[in-house]
Amino acid sequence: MENDNNCITIRETDDSEEDSENGVEAKSAHVSIHSSGTPNNVDISRSSSSASLVSSSQTDDIIRNNCYPADDFVSNDDAAEVVLEDVEKMISRNLPLVNVPEKIIICLDTAQDPDYTPFKLGDGSKYTPLSMIKRVTEIFMKSKHIINAKHEFALIVLQSDSALWLRDFTREPCEIVLALDDVSESCPQKSFDLSALFDLIKGHVLLPVIEDPSITPPPYVVRVILLYSRSYCLPEFKHGRESFDFLTASQYFTLDTLYIHEDPSENNKCEEIYKVLDDLDEKGFSYVFGVPRKPTILHDTMAKLLAHPLQRPLQKMAHYKLEWQEPQ
Repeated sequence: MENDNNCITIRETDDSEEDSENGVEAKSAHVSIHSSGTPNNVDISRSSSSASLVSSSQTDDIIRNNCYPADDFVSNDDAAEVVLEDVEKMISRNLPLVNVPEKIIICLDTAQDPDYTPFKLGDGSKYTPLSMIKRVTEIFMKSKHIINAKHEFALIVLQSDSALWLRDFTREPCEIVLALDDVSESCPQKSFDLSALFDLIKGHVLLPVIEDPSITPPPYVVRVILLYSRSYCLPEFKHGRESFDFLTASQYFTLDTLYIHEDPSENNKCEEIYKVLDDLDEKGFSYVFGVPRKPTILHDTMAKLLAHPLQRPLQKMAHYKLEWQEPQ
């Protein structure tokens, strides 16, 4: 990883041989994440009021035009329409931009929607949402391990209406992959308890406390990556938000969310679910993505989570460029 104040560059290694064995097409990617700074009159928050999802039909044009739904780059035209008071509401942080080790907790949803839409590849082969999510999780962990071998990974699985801490922190992605092999689908309920999830996380992590956070980097940061894939099951806090509030109060805790969903319609709760997940980010430092059942979009979006939470720009200030490269 190369870093300066305005650009983060991540190179993801090629995994084409293993992809071929599994019938999944993936090439190495070069991802550049640029930030042009934050002008004084630009709204840098990601407003939940404008949260929306795209359908699978819309993504065909997105792929052809190389313009992805999560790309939200602030232009000068946008800045002219923003009031300075909106920016002043943002909670700022002044932390060293250091690639310290991450303790990454993968929260993988095992619930399978009834009559789900499978992921379909160009050769016509189809994969369940869980199998494709497992695949991008494996690629993500191996790529993070290459960037910094001191990163640690833990695994939580979201079952019908409960969360299970399946694998404790390890620096070896292959240990998480082995645990993923034993994970199978579950049946979703009408709602999912976020209180139980964050109670579980709080019980397994110790957040750093730094005397002078503006100067001294933490020994590590904690990041939760929530991979939620239900289109009819609304996440909610059934027993309070104490654990969630405790965790998110720390500057060294980040919650990123990747919502993998059916096409939004009147028959499901996709838009409503996405708004709940988007509203979990109260400070504006998280990354929240909504992804339809399209393999290309899912892989590309997961790659956007590779950037370190202390080094990456705010999501609204991020601009991505993907350059596909042939294997050496």
